[in-house]
Amino acid sequence: MEEEKVLNEEEKIIAEEKELKVLNNTGFAVKTIFWGKEMTWIVKKIPLRVMFAQSYRFFKLKVSQDKTENEDFQEILNSQFNSVIDNSKLCAEIIAITILGTKWNNWIFRKILTEHLFSNINSRELLEFTQNVLSMNDYQSFTISTTLLSAVRVTNPMRVEKTA
Repeated sequence: MEEEKVLNEEEKIIAEEKELKVLNNTGFAVKTIFWGKEMTWIVKKIPLRVMFAQSYRFFKLKVSQDKTENEDFQEILNSQFNSVIDNSKLCAEIIAITILGTKWNNWIFRKILTEHLFSNINSRELLEFTQNVLSMNDYQSFTISTTLLSAVRVTNPMRVEKTA
């Protein structure tokens, strides 16, 4: 019991360190086995061009909220199986785009890395990757920035109200 508590505390510390790295933009790692050797792919910064490419593919993901909230257990299972068929290759491509960033992100490298990730990443690793990407993309800051930029347009006519 005492060992279990110590282990849980160590796991919490490791998880917190990972989260801090993501939040401080020092990045996160994606590990795979490539030709028998462990490869570590580091994602440090996600520029707007990569966010654009990711977002384009996010809209292609097929998720049926109605079927996952169904009371029929068989329908829920079928929905999950179909989701894997519909989305797993696209998820691998999103990971590849994020890893390659803007430097090596051309069709050939993306295709090769997508196939590699498709064969090596499991659903738990996909979840961890997704959480890290959403933290690093910081969509809230992007939305605030675009709202502020649209509000300060010089050509935007200002409404003047008459005072009595």
